[in-house]
Amino acid sequence: MTAVNAIDFPADFQECARFHGHVCPGLAIGYAAVKAGSRLLELHSAEDEEIVAFVENDSCAVDAVQVLLGCTFGKGNLIFRDWGKQVFTFLDRAAGRAARVSLKGRLPHSNERHALKKKIDAGEATDAEKQLWDKLRKQAVVELISVDPDKYFEIREIQMEMPPHAQIVATRPCDICREATIIGRLVERERSLICRECAQESDKL
Repeated sequence: MTAVNAIDFPADFQECARFHGHVCPGLAIGYAAVKAGSRLLELHSAEDEEIVAFVENDSCAVDAVQVLLGCTFGKGNLIFRDWGKQVFTFLDRAAGRAARVSLKGRLPHSNERHALKKKIDAGEATDAEKQLWDKLRKQAVVELISVDPDKYFEIREIQMEMPPHAQIVATRPCDICREATIIGRLVERERSLICRECAQESDKL
């Protein structure tokens, strides 16, 4: 896995890349975070809600969490916290154990890659600089998924309350658009119950 131009990625990382659509350092962050949490808690892919993942960003990394752990919004075991951090918490319901995995420091070649990306986006990069950016990007991916996760992550077991299982919720039509909406998400406007989209539009008037 040291040759950047002929990388033999692990099969499960390749599966993550197929799901995500491409290989990138962001995806590698999620992959490495899952591997770190799985090593500590001995996790497996969830068939239902036995594994719960809390993610604190909506970046490329989350796709690796979905593929490797089977945590999805549809099953209710992928919980998004919009805190803008590369932090991942994994919970094993059966064992009652949880692990928090947080990215620390900068990624490999981060400053150089960001400087090159600015030139590329501005249309000022030479072909050589574009090739260097791509090479450094691939090297960052290889580094992230190959080295000991302790190098880039803080990994610790934590205590946390067990989240409730996903529930089937009641819906009713919005009084304006008539689209079925979860009752708890409706808002009251002038004695009508309407969806948040319609409420937002009415507030503009």
